[in-house]
Amino acid sequence: MKKLIYSVLFLAIAQLSFSQWNTDRIMNIGKNALYYEDFVLSIQYFNQVIKIKPYLAEPYMYRGIAKISLGDYTGAEQDCSLAIERNPFVPQAYFARGYARNNINKYEEAIFDFNKALEFSPENTDVIANRGEAKERNNDFEGAINDWSLYRKLNPKARGIDYEIGRIQLAMKDTAAAMASLDKHILSDSTNAMGYSVRALIKMLKKDENGAYEDYSKAVAYKSTYPGDYINRGILNVQRNKFNLALSDYNEAIRLDPKNTLAYYNRGLLRANLGDSNNAIGDLEKVVTADTTNYEARLQKAYMELKVGDMTAAINDFNFILKKYPFFVPAYYGIADAKSATGRKKEADQYRSLASEIINNKDYYKRKQNLVAKNQIAKETPANDLKKSVNLLEKLIVRDTDDQKYENKYGEGVRGEIQNSFADLKNERNFELNYFARVQETRRTNTYHPLISRFNGENMLSSSLKITNDVVTFTADLINSRFDEINKLTERIKNNPEDANLYFLRALEFSHVQDYSSAIDDLNHAITLHTDFTLAYFTRANLRCKMIEYQNYNQNEEKSDEKNKTNIAVKDESNKLNYELIIRDYDKTTDLAPDFSFAYYNKANILCSLKNYKSAIIAYSKAIEIDPDFAEAYFNRGIAYLYLNDQANANLDLSKSGELGIFQSYSIIKRIK
Repeated sequence: MKKLIYSVLFLAIAQLSFSQWNTDRIMNIGKNALYYEDFVLSIQYFNQVIKIKPYLAEPYMYRGIAKISLGDYTGAEQDCSLAIERNPFVPQAYFARGYARNNINKYEEAIFDFNKALEFSPENTDVIANRGEAKERNNDFEGAINDWSLYRKLNPKARGIDYEIGRIQLAMKDTAAAMASLDKHILSDSTNAMGYSVRALIKMLKKDENGAYEDYSKAVAYKSTYPGDYINRGILNVQRNKFNLALSDYNEAIRLDPKNTLAYYNRGLLRANLGDSNNAIGDLEKVVTADTTNYEARLQKAYMELKVGDMTAAINDFNFILKKYPFFVPAYYGIADAKSATGRKKEADQYRSLASEIINNKDYYKRKQNLVAKNQIAKETPANDLKKSVNLLEKLIVRDTDDQKYENKYGEGVRGEIQNSFADLKNERNFELNYFARVQETRRTNTYHPLISRFNGENMLSSSLKITNDVVTFTADLINSRFDEINKLTERIKNNPEDANLYFLRALEFSHVQDYSSAIDDLNHAITLHTDFTLAYFTRANLRCKMIEYQNYNQNEEKSDEKNKTNIAVKDESNKLNYELIIRDYDKTTDLAPDFSFAYYNKANILCSLKNYKSAIIAYSKAIEIDPDFAEAYFNRGIAYLYLNDQANANLDLSKSGELGIFQSYSIIKRIK
């Protein structure tokens, strides 16, 4: 029922003129949505207030707070700045902007904002605590300690202050002061695991392993959720020959953090020592997959592979190490052992000879290794940006275990912290002309254009033609009705063979039943009769796009078949021509209707598919220039920026697209940090 009320409410709002509403009422509804964690919905309400009264500070500030809740700190910083421009006497706006800046590593600017907020409210302990955190991140440790001391002065009953101060003193390498602070914290809060955890670390640094073990055990007893406590106690258990306890500790660390490579590495080494070689290899495989530069883990993995008789894998791992360290003697001996085990004695002897050569001339090869290292550093130039870009995109494309485990407490939909739900890194679809558009409740893209409205009016259509990129799923009955419509239009064309509009309408019906060839034939006929038929050029380009999609799908299915290689080459040439025709039709559309933003947008999508991201960005920008609320254009332009490794502009565009209703943006923003 609540979902139904929400839908009815939103549709009613979408259909009414907001200028008729009391903006205070809209603001209050937005605040209520924010309070109940309907962050995406609240942003839409604040957008409407901003449209009606752009001079107000409050809706920008609250929209910024909603974006903070969605992890969009860049967008939040912008909104809070706009609020401050309109009213520089709102402390909450400075506090919110400081919080956002603290999360995008703008520490000095965050401290400035917290200072401004404290000018209005000098005893606000929330602001003081956040300023202390910003100072600590900015390496102003004394300033951070002063803020925590001020916090305690204003709130004498607060717990955990000595812990915070002790942690900062440890960062300052003042272990004596840190120990004293943590002792005080544990006396006042003896069941808090964090105090024992940090004190144990200090004892480890002081080589007090017995004291460290005792404190780690207390941290664990009080349900510590920090994986490092279990890893460090596991290491101490290994030193005490308590191998089963150590294994349990590593298991718990991995349960708490399934991506913790240090836990996998230590568990792998322990399993290897216990003779559990196959599971040891599995753990070390996870380490080198997550971090290909962990050569120590790869070396241990290679030794384990030798032990279990997987000589191919061992040789591959040793060779991987030799690419980075070409004169690493143990790798040569390892390969020699692997080749001996497989009966390739002559090759094994060659590798042993190479190892002996390096040992006997170690000074010479040490100089050569240094030269190799310098050359590798020299290769880390702007030319390597593509590699970095690929790494960034890998983070976005791969769904990790945390994404899979996250369950929104509000279930499906757009309520709550939706940035924790996984969203695929793929472009929003092309816009097309269709009768059967889904209602996009949250998006603010302007889908009205006088060209479409005029066509609907002139042709007196029973159903209005709409521009959409989200068509309803066709049922069997709906498809049958389209065939009936094709037959009716065919009869009308017989009576009026010179009416271009009838060919255009029949082309749309052919496209509904996916008869693209017939549809394009009709569009060609319509354009011959009416050479300035803007919507026909636009639709013909769209249908050619769909034909290429279908051909590409079939081509992927055929790739493994040797006899189809010639056909695939022919199709590639055909596609190249079709791409040229598509772009030509979109250009013709914009020549005839320069304000038809959807043609620029669709053209940009084609350019993205051709990996011409710079030209695509220009086309998306033109669409946005025409419609500043074009949500899909911001979203796709943001993705194009990601492919060019321009994270700053990608963040800005994805933030804007989220503001305009594409809530999947927040998932991507979270993953590109």
